[in-house]
Amino acid sequence: MDAHALLTSQGWRGTGHSLHKSDDRIGLAKPILVSRKNNVLGVGRKSHVTSDQWWLNALDEQLKNLDTSGKTSIVQNKTAGNKATKLDALLTHGAGKYSGANGLYSFFVSGGLLQGTLIKHDEEGSNTEATTTPEAEEAVPVRKESKEERRARREEKRKRKAAKLAKQELRKSNADAASTAVTIKGSKMRGDKESKEERRARKEAKRKRHEDKEKKRKAGGG
Repeated sequence: MDAHALLTSQGWRGTGHSLHKSDDRIGLAKPILVSRKNNVLGVGRKSHVTSDQWWLNALDEQLKNLDTSGKTSIVQNKTAGNKATKLDALLTHGAGKYSGANGLYSFFVSGGLLQGTLIKHDEEGSNTEATTTPEAEEAVPVRKESKEERRARREEKRKRKAAKLAKQELRKSNADAASTAVTIKGSKMRGDKESKEERRARKEAKRKRHEDKEKKRKAGGG
């Protein structure tokens, strides 16, 4: 694509002139220069410059001011003209926001200390109780179970277990009796002659049903 020919066909007067028809003072007569992008960073992202290692220079300057000629101590020497080092400038930069009469820390008020619930021991060995919270005062101590109560609890548990087993046996016997009755009834409907074993089983099932009814009646009346 020939951009020069395209602009000329649209009325542009050529290189060194703006897009205006007659006045070069209106508009741009020179093209906008765009820097060439040779990296893979995103738009607006600048490369990180690591040539100025200010933290290393500040630490090195601080170490150079140490006087190690003494055998027992190390003395911090002042710089020429009593100027602050770079590390001092870093430590004090912005410190006025927090310290001083109008600093942030001047608005804080020191509160009291919270007392614990443990027993304090003084030097003489006497125990002094610390201030307790309402929750600790309302706590109810756990009472230890006596032998009689433990024996009664176990006996009650044994009775509940025996009653549960008896109920299961009763349910099983009722199911067996019902099954026998269904078998006998089916044989009668088919017209088969009842044998001695079937008659004996029928009477036994009838007797069990009668006993179960009596047990239920006594249990309900008791």
